[in-house]
Amino acid sequence: MTNAIYKNAIAANIAALAQRLSDAAALAEEATTAMEDGNQNQAIGTILEFEQLLPEAQALFNAAIALHRSHA
Repeated sequence: MTNAIYKNAIAANIAALAQRLSDAAALAEEATTAMEDGNQNQAIGTILEFEQLLPEAQALFNAAIALHRSHA
């Protein structure tokens, strides 16, 4: 692969990672508000989506790092 392809792939992984982390932050804020309102069940239900989001974020991070290391 050319240098530009690696850079584009890394950039795409980082952009997708940023979106997943932004989604997670929004859910955490929503859960915080639910807790402040005394609704623990809603708060926990809201952050359960982290079970999917966090592994996706980790995979995107790992992919970006692997691409970087393989072409450094």
